[in-house]
Amino acid sequence: MTANHKEILAVLIFCFTYLLISGRRLKILPLNRPAAALLGTVLMVASAVLALVFTGFIAGSNLAWTALAGGAVLMVLARRDTHEVLRLVDWHLLVFFAALFIIVEGLGGTGMPDQIYKRVSVIFGASRASQAWNFAWFSALGSNVFSNVPFVLVAGKWISNFAQPELMWKVMALATTLAGNLTILGSVANIIVVESARKHLEVGFWDYARYGIPVTLLTTGAGMVMLMLLG
Repeated sequence: MTANHKEILAVLIFCFTYLLISGRRLKILPLNRPAAALLGTVLMVASAVLALVFTGFIAGSNLAWTALAGGAVLMVLARRDTHEVLRLVDWHLLVFFAALFIIVEGLGGTGMPDQIYKRVSVIFGASRASQAWNFAWFSALGSNVFSNVPFVLVAGKWISNFAQPELMWKVMALATTLAGNLTILGSVANIIVVESARKHLEVGFWDYARYGIPVTLLTTGAGMVMLMLLG
Protein backbone atom coordinates (compact mmCIF):
# COMPACT_ATOMS: atom_id res chain seq x y z
CA MET A 1 0.00 0.00 0.00
CA THR A 2 1.47 3.35 -1.06
CA ALA A 3 1.56 6.49 1.10
CA ASN A 4 -1.21 8.01 -1.01
CA HIS A 5 -3.43 4.97 -0.46
CA LYS A 6 -2.79 5.15 3.29
CA GLU A 7 -3.87 8.80 3.35
CA ILE A 8 -7.08 7.99 1.46
CA LEU A 9 -7.79 5.07 3.81
CA ALA A 10 -7.21 7.32 6.85
CA VAL A 11 -9.69 9.90 5.51
CA LEU A 12 -12.32 7.23 4.80
CA ILE A 13 -11.93 5.69 8.26
CA PHE A 14 -12.12 9.11 9.92
CA CYS A 15 -15.21 10.18 7.98
CA PHE A 16 -17.21 6.95 8.08
CA THR A 17 -16.26 5.32 11.37
CA TYR A 18 -19.68 6.19 12.78
CA LEU A 19 -21.33 4.09 10.10
CA LEU A 20 -19.24 1.09 11.06
CA ILE A 21 -19.79 1.52 14.79
CA SER A 22 -23.53 2.16 14.54
CA GLY A 23 -24.01 -0.85 12.32
CA ARG A 24 -25.87 1.19 9.74
CA ARG A 25 -25.80 -0.19 6.24
CA LEU A 26 -25.81 1.70 3.01
CA LYS A 27 -28.74 0.84 0.77
CA ILE A 28 -27.14 -0.23 -2.48
CA LEU A 29 -29.42 -1.74 -5.06
CA PRO A 30 -28.23 -4.97 -6.67
CA LEU A 31 -26.98 -5.00 -10.23
CA ASN A 32 -29.54 -5.90 -12.87
CA ARG A 33 -27.13 -8.31 -14.51
CA PRO A 34 -24.33 -10.56 -13.21
CA ALA A 35 -20.82 -9.22 -13.54
CA ALA A 36 -18.95 -10.64 -16.50
CA ALA A 37 -16.12 -12.98 -15.68
CA LEU A 38 -12.70 -11.46 -16.22
CA LEU A 39 -10.85 -13.68 -18.69
CA GLY A 40 -7.10 -13.94 -18.35
CA THR A 41 -6.56 -13.75 -22.11
CA VAL A 42 -8.61 -10.58 -22.47
CA LEU A 43 -6.73 -9.04 -19.54
CA MET A 44 -3.37 -9.76 -21.16
CA VAL A 45 -4.53 -8.37 -24.50
CA ALA A 46 -5.91 -5.25 -22.82
CA SER A 47 -2.65 -4.74 -20.91
CA ALA A 48 -0.60 -5.08 -24.10
CA VAL A 49 -2.82 -2.63 -25.99
CA LEU A 50 -2.72 -0.19 -23.08
CA ALA A 51 1.09 -0.35 -23.06
CA LEU A 52 1.15 0.38 -26.80
CA VAL A 53 -1.23 3.31 -26.37
CA PHE A 54 0.95 4.82 -23.64
CA THR A 55 4.00 4.30 -25.84
CA GLY A 56 2.23 6.23 -28.58
CA PHE A 57 1.43 9.04 -26.14
CA ILE A 58 5.06 9.26 -25.01
CA ALA A 59 6.27 9.18 -28.61
CA GLY A 60 4.19 12.26 -29.36
CA SER A 61 1.46 10.66 -31.46
CA ASN A 62 -1.94 12.32 -31.73
CA LEU A 63 -3.71 11.58 -28.45
CA ALA A 64 -7.22 11.16 -29.86
CA TRP A 65 -6.29 8.93 -32.81
CA THR A 66 -3.93 6.83 -30.68
CA ALA A 67 -6.65 6.19 -28.10
CA LEU A 68 -9.21 5.35 -30.82
CA ALA A 69 -6.77 3.01 -32.53
CA GLY A 70 -6.10 1.23 -29.24
CA GLY A 71 -9.81 0.81 -28.60
CA ALA A 72 -10.42 -0.53 -32.11
CA VAL A 73 -7.56 -3.03 -31.84
CA LEU A 74 -8.79 -4.22 -28.45
CA MET A 75 -12.32 -4.75 -29.75
CA VAL A 76 -11.00 -6.83 -32.66
CA LEU A 77 -8.58 -8.95 -30.62
CA ALA A 78 -10.99 -9.50 -27.73
CA ARG A 79 -13.52 -11.03 -30.14
CA ARG A 80 -16.51 -9.64 -28.31
CA ASP A 81 -19.83 -8.69 -29.87
CA THR A 82 -19.39 -5.05 -30.86
CA HIS A 83 -23.09 -4.36 -30.34
CA GLU A 84 -22.78 -5.50 -26.72
CA VAL A 85 -19.67 -3.40 -26.16
CA LEU A 86 -21.09 -0.24 -27.72
CA ARG A 87 -24.29 -0.66 -25.71
CA LEU A 88 -22.20 -0.22 -22.54
CA VAL A 89 -20.83 3.14 -23.68
CA ASP A 90 -22.31 6.08 -21.78
CA TRP A 91 -23.22 8.23 -24.78
CA HIS A 92 -24.69 10.95 -22.58
CA LEU A 93 -21.27 11.56 -21.03
CA LEU A 94 -19.57 11.58 -24.42
CA VAL A 95 -21.99 14.22 -25.68
CA PHE A 96 -21.44 16.16 -22.45
CA PHE A 97 -17.65 16.14 -22.94
CA ALA A 98 -17.90 17.05 -26.61
CA ALA A 99 -20.22 19.96 -25.88
CA LEU A 100 -17.97 21.06 -23.02
CA PHE A 101 -14.89 21.38 -25.22
CA ILE A 102 -16.85 23.03 -28.04
CA ILE A 103 -18.21 25.68 -25.70
CA VAL A 104 -14.80 26.36 -24.11
CA GLU A 105 -13.10 26.61 -27.52
CA GLY A 106 -15.82 28.98 -28.71
CA LEU A 107 -15.41 31.07 -25.58
CA GLY A 108 -11.66 31.31 -26.17
CA GLY A 109 -12.26 32.53 -29.71
CA THR A 110 -14.33 35.47 -28.48
CA GLY A 111 -11.44 36.96 -26.49
CA MET A 112 -13.50 36.82 -23.31
CA PRO A 113 -10.80 34.98 -21.26
CA ASP A 114 -8.45 37.94 -21.76
CA GLN A 115 -11.18 40.37 -20.77
CA ILE A 116 -11.93 38.33 -17.65
CA TYR A 117 -8.25 38.34 -16.68
CA LYS A 118 -8.03 42.13 -17.01
CA ARG A 119 -10.89 42.43 -14.52
CA VAL A 120 -9.65 39.88 -11.99
CA SER A 121 -5.88 40.38 -12.27
CA VAL A 122 -5.94 42.94 -9.45
CA ILE A 123 -7.05 40.16 -7.09
CA PHE A 124 -3.84 38.17 -7.58
CA GLY A 125 -1.40 40.88 -6.53
CA ALA A 126 2.15 41.41 -7.77
CA SER A 127 4.45 39.36 -5.55
CA ARG A 128 5.26 35.68 -6.04
CA ALA A 129 3.59 34.58 -2.81
CA SER A 130 0.41 36.65 -3.20
CA GLN A 131 -0.09 35.53 -6.79
CA ALA A 132 0.38 31.88 -5.84
CA TRP A 133 -2.02 31.85 -2.87
CA ASN A 134 -4.64 34.06 -4.50
CA PHE A 135 -4.54 32.07 -7.73
CA ALA A 136 -4.87 28.87 -5.70
CA TRP A 137 -8.14 29.84 -4.01
CA PHE A 138 -9.40 31.44 -7.22
CA SER A 139 -8.70 28.21 -9.10
CA ALA A 140 -10.43 26.14 -6.42
CA LEU A 141 -13.47 28.40 -6.55
CA GLY A 142 -13.52 28.54 -10.35
CA SER A 143 -13.25 24.76 -10.58
CA ASN A 144 -16.37 24.36 -8.49
CA VAL A 145 -18.33 26.97 -10.43
CA PHE A 146 -17.35 25.87 -13.94
CA SER A 147 -15.76 22.44 -13.18
CA ASN A 148 -12.00 22.02 -13.27
CA VAL A 149 -11.53 20.94 -16.90
CA PRO A 150 -13.12 24.02 -18.55
CA PHE A 151 -11.56 26.30 -15.92
CA VAL A 152 -8.06 25.02 -16.73
CA LEU A 153 -8.65 25.44 -20.47
CA VAL A 154 -9.60 29.09 -19.91
CA ALA A 155 -7.27 30.08 -17.05
CA GLY A 156 -4.29 28.40 -18.70
CA LYS A 157 -4.18 31.35 -21.10
CA TRP A 158 -3.42 33.66 -18.15
CA ILE A 159 -0.30 31.94 -16.87
CA SER A 160 2.17 33.88 -19.01
CA ASN A 161 1.00 37.12 -17.37
CA PHE A 162 2.19 36.09 -13.89
CA ALA A 163 5.56 36.91 -12.36
CA GLN A 164 6.63 33.24 -12.21
CA PRO A 165 4.69 31.26 -14.84
CA GLU A 166 6.32 27.90 -14.04
CA LEU A 167 5.21 28.10 -10.41
CA MET A 168 1.71 29.18 -11.39
CA TRP A 169 1.30 26.12 -13.62
CA LYS A 170 2.07 23.98 -10.57
CA VAL A 171 -0.31 26.02 -8.42
CA MET A 172 -3.15 25.60 -10.90
CA ALA A 173 -2.45 21.88 -11.29
CA LEU A 174 -2.53 21.41 -7.51
CA ALA A 175 -5.52 23.65 -6.77
CA THR A 176 -7.78 22.47 -9.60
CA THR A 177 -7.01 18.81 -8.90
CA LEU A 178 -7.67 19.00 -5.16
CA ALA A 179 -10.65 21.32 -5.75
CA GLY A 180 -12.34 18.34 -7.32
CA ASN A 181 -12.79 17.02 -3.79
CA LEU A 182 -14.71 20.11 -2.63
CA THR A 183 -18.10 19.46 -4.22
CA ILE A 184 -19.57 17.13 -6.81
CA LEU A 185 -19.33 19.92 -9.39
CA GLY A 186 -15.61 20.41 -8.74
CA SER A 187 -14.58 17.74 -11.22
CA VAL A 188 -16.08 16.13 -14.28
CA ALA A 189 -14.88 12.81 -12.82
CA ASN A 190 -17.19 13.36 -9.83
CA ILE A 191 -20.15 13.90 -12.14
CA ILE A 192 -19.31 10.72 -14.04
CA VAL A 193 -19.15 8.63 -10.87
CA VAL A 194 -22.33 10.08 -9.36
CA GLU A 195 -24.24 9.60 -12.62
CA SER A 196 -22.93 6.05 -12.96
CA ALA A 197 -23.99 5.23 -9.39
CA ARG A 198 -27.44 6.81 -9.68
CA LYS A 199 -29.15 3.47 -10.36
CA HIS A 200 -27.58 1.92 -7.28
CA LEU A 201 -26.95 4.74 -4.77
CA GLU A 202 -28.07 8.36 -4.44
CA VAL A 203 -25.26 10.77 -3.52
CA GLY A 204 -26.60 14.21 -2.58
CA PHE A 205 -24.71 17.50 -2.85
CA TRP A 206 -24.28 17.89 0.91
CA ASP A 207 -23.62 14.18 1.42
CA TYR A 208 -20.47 14.76 -0.58
CA ALA A 209 -19.64 18.34 0.46
CA ARG A 210 -19.64 17.81 4.24
CA TYR A 211 -16.59 15.60 3.80
CA GLY A 212 -15.20 17.22 0.68
CA ILE A 213 -14.95 20.75 2.10
CA PRO A 214 -12.68 20.01 5.10
CA VAL A 215 -10.60 17.50 3.12
CA THR A 216 -10.08 20.02 0.30
CA LEU A 217 -9.15 22.87 2.64
CA LEU A 218 -6.61 20.76 4.53
CA THR A 219 -5.01 19.13 1.49
CA THR A 220 -4.88 22.31 -0.58
CA GLY A 221 -3.40 24.30 2.29
CA ALA A 222 -0.78 21.65 3.01
CA GLY A 223 0.01 21.28 -0.69
CA MET A 224 0.46 25.01 -1.16
CA VAL A 225 2.82 25.25 1.83
CA MET A 226 4.96 22.44 0.42
CA LEU A 227 4.86 23.95 -3.07
CA MET A 228 5.94 27.36 -1.84
CA LEU A 229 8.78 25.88 0.21
CA LEU A 230 10.04 23.54 -2.50
CA GLY A 231 9.11 25.58 -5.57
